[in-house]
Parts: sequence; C-alpha cells; structure tokens
Amino acid sequence: MPSVNTTLSYTPGGADDPSNPFHYMPSMPPAVVSLILFIFLFIALTVWVISKRTWYMIALLVGCVMEIIGYGTRLPLISQPVGQIPLYACMHACLILAPVFNAAIEYVLFGRLVHALGDHYSLIKPKLVAWIFIICDAFSLLIQSSGAGLLTAAKNDLEKARTGENILLAGLIINLVSFAIFCLQLFYFEYQIRKLPPVFLPESIYEKRWRRFLYAIYISSILVLIRQIYRVIEFAQGFTGYLAVHEVYFYIFDTIPIFFSAAIFIVYFPGNNYLPRNGKDTYNNNNVVIPEKF
Repeated sequence: MPSVNTTLSYTPGGADDPSNPFHYMPSMPPAVVSLILFIFLFIALTVWVISKRTWYMIALLVGCVMEIIGYGTRLPLISQPVGQIPLYACMHACLILAPVFNAAIEYVLFGRLVHALGDHYSLIKPKLVAWIFIICDAFSLLIQSSGAGLLTAAKNDLEKARTGENILLAGLIINLVSFAIFCLQLFYFEYQIRKLPPVFLPESIYEKRWRRFLYAIYISSILVLIRQIYRVIEFAQGFTGYLAVHEVYFYIFDTIPIFFSAAIFIVYFPGNNYLPRNGKDTYNNNNVVIPEKF
C-alpha cells in the first residue's frame, strides 16, 4: 500500500487549509524573542512601580501580562497550528486587548502632566481626561471582549469565529477613534504650551524634566496609534487579507510598537521625578529640592 504524505505545507500567504487559523506557518524565533522581551518589560516595570509606589502604573503591568500570555500561547500554536482554534482565540484575544492598557496609561500620565503644569493648558479638564477616554476605551473593551468571547467559543466553527472577528473590528474602530481624539488633545496642548510656556520656581527639578516626559508620552502615543491603525486595517481585510497572512507585519506594526510604547517608561518612569508624587500637586507646589545631578 503506498504511503500517504500527511504533512501539511503552507505558502507564506496561503489560505489553503481552513483548519490553520493563521493561514501561514508562523515562525518560532520572533515569538520566543517577543515573549522574553515582554517578560523583561514586566519585571523592570514592576520593580519601578513597587519601589516608587506609583500604583497607577499597574494598568501597564496588566497589559504586559496579557502580552506574555499571548506570546506564551503562540509558541505551542507554532508547533501545531492546525485545528487549534480555541488556543488561537486565547492568543488572539490577549494580543488584541492588551494595548488598551497602554492607551489607558497615556490618558493617566497626560492628565497628571497637564495638571502639574496648569489646568488652563488643556481643552478638557485634566481630571476628566483620563476618565473620559478610559470610559470610551472600557466601552470599546466590552465590545472587543464579546468578540473575543465568540472567538474562544468558536472552537472549530470558522463562521462563528468570523462573527467574533467582526465584533472585534467594531471595538477596534471605536478604540481607534477615541485614541485619535486623544491625540488631537495632545496637539492642542502642544500648541498652548508653546504659546504660553510654563514658568517654574527657581531651581525646580522639573523645569528640564517635564518636556522630556511629554516627549515620552508623545512617542508612546504615536506607537499605540500606529498599532491601532494596523489592527483596524488587518481586521477589515479579513482572515485571509494581505496583512493577516503575512506574519512580518504583525511584528512590525503590533509587537514592536506596543513593546516600545511601554518600554519608554522604564527610562522615563513618572516616579523618577518626572511627575509630582501626589496627583493633586503641581510642579511649583511640590517643594522638591533639585539634586546636584539628575
């Protein structure tokens, strides 16, 4: 009896096997590297959060944990992707939802920075910035979670999985619009701050630091925005769209931006005298003595 070759072969952009949720053969090395990087990121940020008691940064740690779970579940899928819809759904849900927490941190940090400089610089009251956009993101997260739930429950039902993907897409679009509006708020703030530069008390430690921290928020926000635009386009193209079936774009437009959007706060950690310790304080009433070197 002739032997039957049961080995499945997929082209990089192929969609020839409906049981393979990736529609390509994923690569192991970048997944392992990504997992290691996010574990390192989680440890480094945890050390800062605990040592500086900046508990509001825990949201970023939650995002890191979800990324770790996402890449951790990706590894067994690489070895055997065919017929692994539930595991794929778990991975997909974690990697889709995790950046919501990156965005939440942008809102919190920006609100605190604006308040520290002066409420008059903001189009929206600084105390409301985080709440407004976090509520929008929470609504988006609920929609995305329901889509992720359908994906998880789909098992090998690809039609149900597609419905879950469409719901996720709606949530991602809402999230993108919300974050784009937040970015407009950033632009307005930059305009105001250039028109009327803040005045600091003599020898204030913050006079040189606030601008660096603001740039860190800008860079982090742009990276999150890039990822959100990518995900909306990817989901809009569908399971077998060009972006979805080319793994390289996932790492370029999702993994790398999200990693660096969080990693930048290892260097510019708010607890290291970039923001007043008390969120109610401003830079000029925080009474911090400037050290000889910083």
